[in-house]
Amino acid sequence: MTRAAVSYTPGADLALTEVELGEVRAHDVKVRFMASGLCHTDVSIATGDMSVAMPIIPGHEGAGIVEDVGSAVSGLRPGDHVAFTGVIACGRCRACERGLPNLCEWGLPTIMSGRHPDGDLRTFDPSGTGLHQWACLGTLAERAIVPERSVIPIPDDVPFDVAAIAGCGVLTGAGAVLNRSSVRPGSSAVVFGCGGVGLSAVQACRLIGATTIIAVDPVRAKRELALRLGATHAIDPTSRDAVEAVRELTDGRGADHAFECTGVATVVRQAWDAVGVDGTVVTMGIAPAGSTVELPADELWSTEKSLRSSLYGSGYPRKDIPLLLELYRQGRLPIEEMITARYALDDVNAAVSDLKSGRNARGVILMND
Repeated sequence: MTRAAVSYTPGADLALTEVELGEVRAHDVKVRFMASGLCHTDVSIATGDMSVAMPIIPGHEGAGIVEDVGSAVSGLRPGDHVAFTGVIACGRCRACERGLPNLCEWGLPTIMSGRHPDGDLRTFDPSGTGLHQWACLGTLAERAIVPERSVIPIPDDVPFDVAAIAGCGVLTGAGAVLNRSSVRPGSSAVVFGCGGVGLSAVQACRLIGATTIIAVDPVRAKRELALRLGATHAIDPTSRDAVEAVRELTDGRGADHAFECTGVATVVRQAWDAVGVDGTVVTMGIAPAGSTVELPADELWSTEKSLRSSLYGSGYPRKDIPLLLELYRQGRLPIEEMITARYALDDVNAAVSDLKSGRNARGVILMND
């Protein structure tokens, strides 16, 4: 038996319960989670803003230690330190063949189902009820059986909390800059929302050499953290108009690039208004189902602005996550500074509350506490 945080009813607190793991099948890996990040997506599952099969164990940012591997698993063995990717890919569909494994036609429905690739569940509560695992992972647990495709070996000297958030928050924010935009040295960029995703976008802009990096967030602590991590300016959107402020900081032209990390439809429009001629907006926040964004039609032809979206960093997680961790090891990507609180699994609902209130840039659950 092991413990997990389970969402049984949308809007209710996560239930800490003993769970039992099934058998390790041929392509499975049994892992002991050492750390799990807490992402807005996980909260959206718990609140019901994102519709998924329940009951479910949330969590898709994790790192841990391999305890057992299936008979067909290669390249992994017990004792290995590993991180996880929240998207998996078949390698054969049209999206994969075009170099878009994050949009895999098989992988996305699979992770959304909360079931393993073979369609079965591997985790059960004391009543025998099968539990779904968000993104085939369910990292808000002490142990789990996960698909081989989800597991990425990491160096032993990378802290588990750092590796955990690299698997989603860092990859999503930094990947949107590195893989989906055309930020170049000397560019100007504005980042709306300075949680883990936005702060990672700020750092990626700094790494590339953007010379004007504007962070927009209503929380003072997040703005201050953004400035420490590479932003050149920070704006409180509750005290002044963010679009006007961005234009003032870019000599009236507007930014070259805007990154929307909030999942709020009105902020997408702000990002659009904040970029100048030939500017690019990249959205990565997950808006509630049914939300809409209105854009001025005349600007679609008169400004050549572009609106793009980015899912999970728009790249190759199995390549990009190790790259981001190597940048961390070299001291060029201070991921650990984005972790503003650490919790024990027993305090998972306090962590959810803190995330919803904006208190944390990124909170991490440590399973050995």
